[in-house]
Amino acid sequence: MTAPGAAPARWIVLVQRGDPASLYEVAAMTASATALGVEVFLVWFGEALDAFAGGQLDEPSPTGTSAAALLDSARESGRLRHLACSASAVSSRAGADGVRARVDDLVGWPTVVGLMRAAERALVW
Repeated sequence: MTAPGAAPARWIVLVQRGDPASLYEVAAMTASATALGVEVFLVWFGEALDAFAGGQLDEPSPTGTSAAALLDSARESGRLRHLACSASAVSSRAGADGVRARVDDLVGWPTVVGLMRAAERALVW
């Protein structure tokens, strides 16, 4: 939790694994963190970006909730930003335009490194 008047905690998560279990875990962690007042930047790469941009997070987990639903609830908090690696976007099955339609911005490594330096936590998923 954030003390009154303090800047909110900020996490940056580099999301690279595209398997359904990993994507569900990152979505659940993101939903929990944003509900607790943490600002989260998800930076999507490679297989994870293909899954995200391709709508593959809509499949329900064994609990009945999809990763997409968890990310939507986190998004509604106003504390979640989706970013995509610009190089991964170019090589994505969805293409750069398809990726751009799903994320807030396409970013390069200098931006990612700057976000990591400013973040309270940087995680690789």
